Amino acid sequence: MKKIVIGEKIPDRKYDFRETCFGICERNGKMLLVIKKGQHSFIGGGIEDGETKEECLKREFIEESGYKITSIKELITVDCFWLAAGQWPLESLVNFFVVEVAEEHGEPLEEGHTVVEVELDKVKDLLPLPYHQKGLEVYLERR
Repeated sequence: MKKIVIGEKIPDRKYDFRETCFGICERNGKMLLVIKKGQHSFIGGGIEDGETKEECLKREFIEESGYKITSIKELITVDCFWLAAGQWPLESLVNFFVVEVAEEHGEPLEEGHTVVEVELDKVKDLLPLPYHQKGLEVYLERR
């Protein structure tokens, strides 16, 4: 998968590292997002020990949205150096995939998650994380 880097690593600063997978799912001109902790996000999360990227993505979709993935295609990996919460140096290695999901779905398994379908022209304004913004930009350029 092609990788792009955003942000700059500050010299002499220790960065924590987290690798994640997120799915970009467009249906009928709308983007499937999840609201968690009051923020909009693509559906996905951290890779657990022994898990492949695809396994992570499938698990996260069930947990956060109740949807089962029916198709996965690699999009881009974003290596993002940023200050989480404005102060915590973090390197987020984020793998984005374009996914399709089954029509029928259950409820999210994780409490406090709300699935929403958002008009494409409104998605950018709702995503607060820099790597989600970049993933959306790449998706829209290639679609």
